[in-house]
Amino acid sequence: MNYPNIEPLPPVSGGSLTELRELLNVTDESWASIVPWLVTGLIPDVPRPVLFLTGGQCSGKSTAARMLAHILDPAVVPFARLPHNEEAWQAAETVSVPVFDNVTRIPDAASDRLCCAVTGGARAKRSLYTDTPVTTQQPSRAVILAGTIAPDEIPADLVDRTVVVELDHISAPRPESELWEAYDEARPRILGALLDLLVVVLGKLPALREKADRGEIPAHRLVDHALVVVALEEAVPSASA
Repeated sequence: MNYPNIEPLPPVSGGSLTELRELLNVTDESWASIVPWLVTGLIPDVPRPVLFLTGGQCSGKSTAARMLAHILDPAVVPFARLPHNEEAWQAAETVSVPVFDNVTRIPDAASDRLCCAVTGGARAKRSLYTDTPVTTQQPSRAVILAGTIAPDEIPADLVDRTVVVELDHISAPRPESELWEAYDEARPRILGALLDLLVVVLGKLPALREKADRGEIPAHRLVDHALVVVALEEAVPSASA
């Protein structure tokens, strides 16, 4: 079956996530936040935190958002503003990694919807011309926001469901065409390296979940993501993969 906007995404072994890092304008601290977010994004049926890329002009936010989304979702990722009505939110939910660009504020209604996107949940919906039940379950999504608001401006109910990555100003930006050419050439190796890392993390998660159940790991609202962070710290202390 052919699906619209879907591109082939064949992983290739022997690569390194360093190839992705070199294409992004990130610090060591930022990279240590991005890698766990990517790994959690590949684990089905767990809450995935929102990734918020913030920074001033010419910091590469939009490009970084699209590249990171494209790693997890082979669909062609469109840029969009935060939806302002139900129809727009439903359109955004047709992709597994929604990307919202130019975010300058997050209204309460949008914050509520983003929280639901993180954890998954039910919403009212009925197929046309049927009497089917109106409640449907929505899967958790790996959402990316790119904008200029400061971390302390993120609504309180969303902030502990969000991974904030601040990008620095790029003094000598590479040409967009050159950057994407390098990304497209490296993407199969990047995905292969990410999948190798995922295998390592999945092997560690059962023991870490037992530790969490015994209270040996601090409680966190997004416990699955927190355990991925711990697993990566054990497997790859530098988080550079």
